[in-house]
Amino acid sequence: MDKLPRALWWLIAGVVLNSLGFAFLWPLTAIYLHQVLAEPMPIVGTVLMVQSVAGLAGSVWGGSLYDRYGARGPLLVSALLATGLFVALLMDHALGVYAIASAGASLAVGVVFPCLNALAAHLWPAGGRRAFNAIYVAQNVGVALGSILGGLVATLGFRWTFLAAAVLVGAFALIIFLVYRGPEWETKPTRTRMAPAPRTRAALGVPTLMLAGGLALDWMAYVQWQTTAPNFMHAEGFPLPLYSLLWTINGGLVLLGQPLISWVTRRVPSVKRQILLGNACFLTAYLGLAAVHQYAAYVGAMGLATLGEMLVWPGVPAAADRLAPPGRRGLYQGVIAGAGAIGRAVGPLAGGLLFVASAPARLYLAMAGVYVAAVLVFVLHDRHAWTGEVPYPPAPQA
Repeated sequence: MDKLPRALWWLIAGVVLNSLGFAFLWPLTAIYLHQVLAEPMPIVGTVLMVQSVAGLAGSVWGGSLYDRYGARGPLLVSALLATGLFVALLMDHALGVYAIASAGASLAVGVVFPCLNALAAHLWPAGGRRAFNAIYVAQNVGVALGSILGGLVATLGFRWTFLAAAVLVGAFALIIFLVYRGPEWETKPTRTRMAPAPRTRAALGVPTLMLAGGLALDWMAYVQWQTTAPNFMHAEGFPLPLYSLLWTINGGLVLLGQPLISWVTRRVPSVKRQILLGNACFLTAYLGLAAVHQYAAYVGAMGLATLGEMLVWPGVPAAADRLAPPGRRGLYQGVIAGAGAIGRAVGPLAGGLLFVASAPARLYLAMAGVYVAAVLVFVLHDRHAWTGEVPYPPAPQA
């Protein structure tokens, strides 16, 4: 197996810092709004939906910026913007300020994600799925550390979580400024005034749009782990550190489970089947939670959900990258990242409404149904990818 390029290691370091900074906040957002600011769950879901819509806009915008300007400028501006907004949260904790600042930070991080994925593929073109998996693992290192530290720091006061997020994302901006420069980091612009880009729908094609649709459904259900699940757990008597521990388990399994994922992907080399297998894990996790509400069930369900995301989250952008024509890598990654943002936008609002109107079992069963719908979309994507208007090229050999 090829070794990771040195530049990719620096990219991974930046991803860890960025993910660590945001992990101080996003797992605790629903709890902060519902329990500290005393906002009802529909308001919580609405605020999270606005954040996700902002992330959607940032994702599509970020992909276009990458194709036009490369990665360094958009990454640096986004990291500096997010740092400034976290500092603003230190000054005022009102709902309006939090909603605006968090939406702005979501816009900034939305720009970051497609740039990171596209840059990883640029730095390691022979890596295939492994390049995207490296970014995914790095993000989860930050999640594992940030979730447990965020839960502990939050016991001292949420002001400290905002400060920690500002410092960490600011450090990411410093690495971008000092390290992400030179020939190996540069990507030439692909758009010119003489050769305008084709319309997005025509450029993307049916297979990529279906990939995006399936991913949006996956995120719509998965985001309940961040929104309704913590409040269900709180109502069932589980303290905040036990909820944060689930995300530490998630991050730890991502790291320790890489040999298992390598074994699975060697025996199931088809990316489409990896994605379907991951969805089967997602589905089983929620069916288990619908039946059992003990903490051990949450741990087991998180384990299954983690295995699912280890197959799906790197698999979908890798599949999209293989469909991308020259000069459209950023656009394709932006649309895929935007699809995830759509799921994260719709999921909290739907979950918030179900939280008020139904019991946990019904919500988890409803989300299991969403995963069934995602499987159907991915199956349809498979038919189009192999027989439709856009050929689906084979994966690079490991």
